[in-house]
Amino acid sequence: MGVFLCLYCTAGKSLMTGEYDSKLAKPIEHLIETKIGEKLGKYYLEQINLWAKEELIRYHEGSEPPEKEKAYLVMMLARVIFGGFVVVLASFISIGVIFMEGSRTAELLVSKRKTVLTLTLIILNGLLIRLVMAATYYGNFDMKFFKLAADAALAGDNIYAMTKNYNYTPVWLMVLGWLKWMQIFHFPAVTFGFMVRFFGCLVDTMSLAFLLLIARNEGLSITKTTALFYLNPVSFLTTGYQGQFENFAVLMILIGLWAYLKLRDPDLSGFWGTALLWIFATAGMIVKHNVFYELIICLNTAIKRYRVKLLLFAVSVCIFLATFIPYWSTGKDGIINNVFLYSSGYNRSYGIASLFKFSPLRFVFIAGLFLFGFFLKDKDIIRNCLLGILFFLGFTTGTAIQYFVLPISLGVLRPSKGFLVYSLAATLFLLGDIDNVYVPGFHLLGWNVVWLSVMYWFIIEFKRSREAVSGVTVSFDRFFT
Repeated sequence: MGVFLCLYCTAGKSLMTGEYDSKLAKPIEHLIETKIGEKLGKYYLEQINLWAKEELIRYHEGSEPPEKEKAYLVMMLARVIFGGFVVVLASFISIGVIFMEGSRTAELLVSKRKTVLTLTLIILNGLLIRLVMAATYYGNFDMKFFKLAADAALAGDNIYAMTKNYNYTPVWLMVLGWLKWMQIFHFPAVTFGFMVRFFGCLVDTMSLAFLLLIARNEGLSITKTTALFYLNPVSFLTTGYQGQFENFAVLMILIGLWAYLKLRDPDLSGFWGTALLWIFATAGMIVKHNVFYELIICLNTAIKRYRVKLLLFAVSVCIFLATFIPYWSTGKDGIINNVFLYSSGYNRSYGIASLFKFSPLRFVFIAGLFLFGFFLKDKDIIRNCLLGILFFLGFTTGTAIQYFVLPISLGVLRPSKGFLVYSLAATLFLLGDIDNVYVPGFHLLGWNVVWLSVMYWFIIEFKRSREAVSGVTVSFDRFFT
């Protein structure tokens, strides 16, 4: 079903390059003239101009189409966005079918052939959704700054001295430069935005591979793990539309977790597993430093001696800082102000910041990120890492929509009501957010819809963690189970 709906999205894009049809344009012209359609039309027209610059829309003659053709393009764009919404709906249906099928056959042996066929269909469906969205949409404003950074990387310029809008590490800068080089010399027919999101699709696929390896090691259902991650709308809306790279940082953590869980050897005190866990958790922090707390949690769970934990964390921080050395001489002000001191904003419409309008709270939050991991005594490293991300999302004073993809990978390894409620809430919010596909109607949902689902999920996982440590069932309402 999802495959056919993806083709529907592609058809919507192709219609944009067709002939102008005044009959089709009239209804949307009337809509734009209304108060309801004013904001929607303005946003869509801005997106159309972005698409034109990226050559996703090719006008017949001249650089600016007539107003009526713009109205026609707005309607076509609305069709594409509606197609994206239906794809999301199809994914939820697919996940529901798999759950019902799993409950009916829980006590039955499923043939290997049937399992392979189911996995193949899920993976093809999820991959096509991501690729079609990557090819169909331009994305949000991040693509503009990614392109600027890629051009700077190829030219040998210091991006940190050029703009305040590059708030990321040198590793991502090198990835962007490589993707731009690949696009210019090997894939000139596709856009740079597609290359960025295609890379994200590859990262998601690699993440799925390591999730399946961990699931097999943990005795979890392979089919459910695949469906809950690869058909999760939060995942493919972030990867296929927006193109941010939180999933790249999480991939590094997943590799480390797999190595730790696979290579634990009591005779060697788990040396190699712990070493690889530290290496890849450090790599995750170097890719994107808003997951640094995961390194602390991994070290605290895997290592007993505090001196060793602190020493390895210090080494990781030194490695992270060393990546900026080539850019320091001319870009130190930009590195300090736009990377180290960067905040996504004191978001007063989300979470704690919406309840307490006190800017210094962010310093309390940062201190909490450093300390929270040391209070987790559970030996379940996967749940500890999940709790770290939920703590980050639950108590942050500034957020961005791409952060909502962070707990998905670990959540599929510890599925619960909280995971399902969060996936639903985050999906509905992303559908209506102006920095994502912006489907009319869903934009009425506020940021705190997601925050409340985060807190619900956090309580569930924290309860389970305390029960595992104490061996005593914590008495919460049945709602938190």
